[in-house]
Amino acid sequence: MKKRVCTVLYIIVLFLLSANCVGAQADNNATAENSCKAFVQQFYNWYNSEANKKSDGPSSDLALKYKPSVFSPELLRLLKADAAASSKAKGEVVGLDFDPFLATNAGPSDRYVTGVVSKKGDHFWVQIYGIIAGKKSDKPVVEPELASVKGKWQFVNFHYGKTDIPVNENLVSVLKVLANDRQKYSK
Repeated sequence: MKKRVCTVLYIIVLFLLSANCVGAQADNNATAENSCKAFVQQFYNWYNSEANKKSDGPSSDLALKYKPSVFSPELLRLLKADAAASSKAKGEVVGLDFDPFLATNAGPSDRYVTGVVSKKGDHFWVQIYGIIAGKKSDKPVVEPELASVKGKWQFVNFHYGKTDIPVNENLVSVLKVLANDRQKYSK
């Protein structure tokens, strides 16, 4: 009888411990989502104020200059290569012809707000909505994808939604296509 009671108690303890671990993991995910969302909102508050100022070059160049650490090494490398090629080709479009963080080639919205945060594998995607004249866009204008690297958030990609041309659905693939085209046509 004692053996049966010990076995039952052991099972109950294991159940309670696993329930606590699941609860802790849910708390950790909620904390990560909140931290990620706050980071993205802070970036968009800063970036939108810069994008609304008149400057000589693209607003995205300011992010590369003043906030390079918010981008993953690969994304930063691709963005810098694109900016360098664009600066050398006066009068020609050889790189991005839209704002990659706002997903527009028109003026920016009055402001941007974060929406739902989704965890996909190790990464988090954050919906970004534009607000113009107090009205929020019906759907996200862009969804940055982020990873936590050594306790700090970094943008690894920006997603623009489904299109008929899949390579146009995210910034990394657009930048890679542009780089390949520049290489191909430089020969």
